Amino acid sequence: MTHLFALSAAAADIMNISLRSRLSAARLTYIDSLHGTSRQQSFTASLLLDEAIRLCCPSVPRPLDIAANENGKPYLTAAPDVHFSLSHSAAWAVCAVSDHPVGVDIQQCRSFKPNIADRFFHPDEAQYLSSLSPAERENAFYTLWALKESYVKADGRGLRLLRQFCVDIACQPPAITVGAPGSLFVPDFPDPAYKLGVCVQEEHSEAPALTVLQHLSTP
Repeated sequence: MTHLFALSAAAADIMNISLRSRLSAARLTYIDSLHGTSRQQSFTASLLLDEAIRLCCPSVPRPLDIAANENGKPYLTAAPDVHFSLSHSAAWAVCAVSDHPVGVDIQQCRSFKPNIADRFFHPDEAQYLSSLSPAERENAFYTLWALKESYVKADGRGLRLLRQFCVDIACQPPAITVGAPGSLFVPDFPDPAYKLGVCVQEEHSEAPALTVLQHLSTP
């Protein structure tokens, strides 16, 4: 089963000692090395992961110890069979936790970027976007972008895969027409300025329900 959580990036005070104590020293060192909005976003996303694991997998020891495999995909050292994925964009952080490899991506919708589609999307996806009206194209672009990023995160082999698989968003739910099989979802998100994509490496996976947290629990 896959669980999906979202939290406002501004929901966590980065100087709050109680909140900082929920993260490992290594994670705090990494976060504090960041600058600007990335530092706040990464802090909130890390706390969201801690909260998601607390709710879904309470037996996993915390603070969470996170390592990365040879391709850079993160995993929990104490529970490698608990799969997770994090993403943040502007005002939001999201987290997915699953018993199968999972990827999640959130994108703030701004303006259509044809150069990204031409450079990084599968040719069939770029052709599909070009067939749409301008009004439809932006929504389709961000839906595809979020889904493709989520697929790459679930796979774990990096962005070089982007042009090697194809997603059909004309059907519901979206389908992978070229590439390894899996399940794709575009959950409804409460903020219409964002698109959310989820990929679970399990065929016919149940659609995850999104839980939008209003605050973090008291440690």
